Amino acid sequence: MSEIGLGLSLINEASALLPLRAILVLNLLGLLFLLGVLNLVRHGRLYVGYGVIFVAAILGTMITLSVPQLLLGVTHMVGAIFPASALTLLALCFIVLMLLYVLTQLTIVSNRLTVVVQELAIERAKENFANQKTASDNSLDISER
Repeated sequence: MSEIGLGLSLINEASALLPLRAILVLNLLGLLFLLGVLNLVRHGRLYVGYGVIFVAAILGTMITLSVPQLLLGVTHMVGAIFPASALTLLALCFIVLMLLYVLTQLTIVSNRLTVVVQELAIERAKENFANQKTASDNSLDISER
């Protein structure tokens, strides 16, 4: 490829990057989300494990947005033409992975709850059986008198 073609290619790639204003606004939103997640974790409204995942995703996105070479690399890696398309695809992948993770955690909790409820039902059935047996024994003692 000639130097002119390579230069035009680099100019086209540079023009495809996000404008500085968009990067600043997105990084500001990222900082707000970061503070929100940390506040939720601090007040115990968000599990620490989920908080770590969200903090890593927010910081990764902010770094990707702020480093143009990294943004171009991600754009080429996913086969997108525009960086916004690549970021949208990565966001969709993150949402699907989080949904899968949360549903697996929900399944684990559901299975544990099923076991606890079954054990409680067995214990109550044993107590009821023991109470009925003592009540029938007491009624036999009274009838024998």
